[in-house]
Amino acid sequence: MEETRLTFESVPVKAKRRSRRVSVWLCVLCAVLAAAFGILFTSLYYVNRFSELEPVSEAIELVKKNYYFFDDKTQESMVTGALKGLSSYMGDDYAEYYTKAEYDELLNSNSGTFIGMGVLVSDQGNSTFIITEVYDNTPAKEAGILVGDQLIRANGEPAEGKDLSEFLGFVTHGEGDVNTVVVLRDGQELTFTVTMRQVYSPYVTYKMLDDSIGYIYISGFHGQVVREVKDALDDLRGQGMEALVLDVRDDLGGSLSDVCDIADIFLPKNKVITTVRSRVNKEQVYRTHSDGLDMPIAMLVNGYSASASELLSGALKDNGAAELFGTVTFGKGIVQTFFNINFGRDGTIKFTTDAYYTPADVCIQGTGITPDHIVELPEGLTYYNIPSIPYESDTQLQAAVEYLRGLDR
Repeated sequence: MEETRLTFESVPVKAKRRSRRVSVWLCVLCAVLAAAFGILFTSLYYVNRFSELEPVSEAIELVKKNYYFFDDKTQESMVTGALKGLSSYMGDDYAEYYTKAEYDELLNSNSGTFIGMGVLVSDQGNSTFIITEVYDNTPAKEAGILVGDQLIRANGEPAEGKDLSEFLGFVTHGEGDVNTVVVLRDGQELTFTVTMRQVYSPYVTYKMLDDSIGYIYISGFHGQVVREVKDALDDLRGQGMEALVLDVRDDLGGSLSDVCDIADIFLPKNKVITTVRSRVNKEQVYRTHSDGLDMPIAMLVNGYSASASELLSGALKDNGAAELFGTVTFGKGIVQTFFNINFGRDGTIKFTTDAYYTPADVCIQGTGITPDHIVELPEGLTYYNIPSIPYESDTQLQAAVEYLRGLDR
C-alpha cells in the first residue's frame, strides 16, 4: 500500500535546497548592505554633528605634528584646556569644567570635611584676624584655642601688613602637618602647636536669644546641613524656644535636595516649595510632606543670600511662614547640573539646566527677593562673618528680634 505523507513543503526537496542557498546569500548580502549603509549614515551624522569642531581637531593635529616639546602630557593639557574653554565661552556665568582632581576637591569641600585645625577666622580689617568659631573634636579645640583669640603669627610669620588669605598661606594643610600659631588673648601672647587632621566644619550655628527666641544661622546647603538644622531645632525647643530667627545672610546656596528638605521642616504639609522648569524635563513641583514648625519665624537675608537660600526665603515668604528682614537678595533663580565627561577622561562639566520659581510663580533671576522690611547693616561690618557680628551692632538681627517680641505668642 502506498504511503501518503503530509508535508508543508510546496516544492521538491532539491529545489528547496537550492532556494535555501539563495536565501542565505541574499540575507548575507542584505546584512552587509545594511551594515554599510548604517556606517555611512552614522559617519555622515557625526561629520555633520561635529563639523564645527574640525578647527579644534586641526589645531591639535598641527601641534602634535610640529610642536617640538609635544608629549602625552601636552595633549592631555590641550584637551582639558579646550573643555574649560568650552564652559568659559558658553555665555553661562555658572558653567565650569572640572578635572577629576578638581571635582573630587569640590565634593570634599562641599561635604564640610577638610584637613585643618578646625577654626573659622574673621578678617576685621587692618590685619586683625579673629577666631570666631572653634569646632568640636578638632585639633584647635584640643589645643585650647578659644573664640575671640586674635591670630598674630603663624609658623613665625607675622599677621601685620597681610590680608587673611596671604596670612593663612603660611599655614600648611597636609594630613599630619604640625603648625605653630601665636594668638593674642586679653593682652597676652599664647603659643599653640596643632597637628592637622580631617575635621568637619558644620553649616549650622545656633543659640538662644532673650524672650524665648531661638537663632539659627545656615552658611550653606551642603554636607549634613539637614540633620544639623533638625538637631538645632530640637535643642532650641528643649530650651523653651517659642519664636525663631532664621539667618541666611551671606549664604551662597548649595544642593536643591537639601534646601527642599529644610523647607519641608518649616512649612506645613502639601505647601509648594518651588517649581523647577527645564528644556528637556517635565515641570517638577516640589511640595512639603511634614507638619512644619508651628511658631513665628523672622528671616534675615542680604545681597549675598543666593540660589538655594533665596529658594528657601521665597518659599517661606510666599507661604506666609516667615517675615523677611534685611536687603534685596542676590538674584540667582537658576539651577546647575553636573554631567560626567566619558571617553576615559573622568571629567565633569557643570552648566545651567533649569530655572526655579517661587510658590508665587516668580523667577527671581536677576532681580532677587525684596524683604518685607528693608534694614541696612552699619558700615564697617563687611569683614565680619555673620555669626560673629556683635548683637549691639547687628541692626538686621535687632529688627527681627523686635518684630518677634511684638507678636502675641
